[in-house]
Amino acid sequence: MKKCRLLLCIVILSACFVANVSCSAAVLTDKDLSSGKKPMIGDTVILSDFENCYPRFAISTENVKGKWWLRRYKTASGGTAKMLCIEQRDRDNPQSTMALPLTYNVDLEGVYDIWVGTNRIIHYGGVDVKLSRDKTYTSMEPFFEDGVGAWPPKEDKLDRLVECFYKTADMGGQNIHIRQPHGAFNAHWWGFARSHIAYIKLIRRDPADVARKAAEKAKLQRKGVMFDIDGGSYFYIWGTNQIDCIIQQLEKLRYGNVESLNWCIGAGTDIDVPHPLGTPRSTGSGGRFGDKRRYEILKGFRDNSIDHLQIVVDRCREIGIKIYFSNRIGKRKNLADPKLRNLYSEFLLYLAENYDIDGLSVEFTRHPPYFTEELSQQEKFDHINAYLRQLRAGLDMIGKKKGRHLDLNASFEAGVFYRSFRTAEIIGLDIKTWVDENIVDCIMPEGREVDKYIKMCKGKKVKCYPRRGKGMTFEGGAVNLEQTGDPGAEHNLDDQPAEANYNSMQIAEGFLKYYDAGADGVFIFNMMSPQTPLRNLPYPEIIRKELASGKPFGLHVGEKIEWLE
Repeated sequence: MKKCRLLLCIVILSACFVANVSCSAAVLTDKDLSSGKKPMIGDTVILSDFENCYPRFAISTENVKGKWWLRRYKTASGGTAKMLCIEQRDRDNPQSTMALPLTYNVDLEGVYDIWVGTNRIIHYGGVDVKLSRDKTYTSMEPFFEDGVGAWPPKEDKLDRLVECFYKTADMGGQNIHIRQPHGAFNAHWWGFARSHIAYIKLIRRDPADVARKAAEKAKLQRKGVMFDIDGGSYFYIWGTNQIDCIIQQLEKLRYGNVESLNWCIGAGTDIDVPHPLGTPRSTGSGGRFGDKRRYEILKGFRDNSIDHLQIVVDRCREIGIKIYFSNRIGKRKNLADPKLRNLYSEFLLYLAENYDIDGLSVEFTRHPPYFTEELSQQEKFDHINAYLRQLRAGLDMIGKKKGRHLDLNASFEAGVFYRSFRTAEIIGLDIKTWVDENIVDCIMPEGREVDKYIKMCKGKKVKCYPRRGKGMTFEGGAVNLEQTGDPGAEHNLDDQPAEANYNSMQIAEGFLKYYDAGADGVFIFNMMSPQTPLRNLPYPEIIRKELASGKPFGLHVGEKIEWLE
């Protein structure tokens, strides 16, 4: 009876949020499927019999390190069930907490919306899932949607069932594969390994209806969305130097939600792949756990001759998005020196010639000043313009050989708190000349003067994609971050994640203002992944409706739970 009550709560949640699902549609369980029943269009399937996953020896009824824990819980309404979870911690050897991936055998035909039910805890705790024909896993995380001012979360926000939308897919011939996120790292730097999956919900769709909705969406106004990944800095999160830890970072970019990927290769000539002009990136000796683990992962790539840049490029081509290599100038460099400008341009143009990329991005928001001598503003303009013109000319030459245009993008501060709100021009960036002379193809300003650059690009060939980084307001100020401390006695204060941030609705609202002001697109910087609730970000009309409803896409918060063991 209690299990039926829990099932009813899940179905009610479905009826409230899923379009075109009739209240009279059937609800099928594992038992129904085993008896031979077949879901019809509109029916819901709830999969929660995790005891039948294999390999079965990877599951325990107790909390055992290196195994999944099938743990009993009850909901606030009195329903009881079992959740598959990981609840471990090992700071020194986090890999030892990893359980084997599981396979959930599913014998279904037809197209389904797939949702994953998980548990919300203070530090992530979601689960990785994929279908048999998928190349890698996608992380399903129960993001907090309370936004700034609500961190740390109150007790009633924790231990709640949360449904995360995965995707719509043809289930014919496919099983569902479940993996613990490489979570000793996914739970930041403190050695936590936490993962939860309560159930998988599949709602059968009419393929014609799916195609019709896709066609309707294709007619809508679409803005560009460029997403930045900080290169090797994220690899240690997955805790392995296998290829999968690279391509998994790109999985959430494959749903039509992202136009292009901006992949940071490093600063100056630092790089972690073979390059005639390059030098290996830092050794990770700075003291932060994350930097050390990043170095270990990148060293593993080098030692095993894994070119992670080539893997990134190939995967972007497979999922149909553009790929730019992004480069920071480097600390204490002097762009007044023509030899340095020549070195940097030759370094970057080598990559443009030898990888199938769509262009280069120059990152001006990191490590200024770019001169080691006193210069007038015009002199600064002249030197940086000379550098960008070298890159422009080189990309045009390479593009001619390849038979297509290669873009040059520039990201820069435009009045931000971490630079005392100084303007781009003060540090030597002659944006107006870049735009008027088409030296660059896209500018990505960040801060309180964004509107100035949107207006500057109106009627021009150069596009403007305003940038917003995690931890920053849309006006360039600092979000009132609450740093979360390690519960242990020896936490590293320099490596604490800043959790309080805008929720997906607040992010969408800020970007919509940029769209309404005339921006061609937006640039998402330093967000760990493009959250599922932001999948409609390129479409102003859709996000306007979502904001009016007050409900984020693909995230349903359900009942609070209580563990029974």
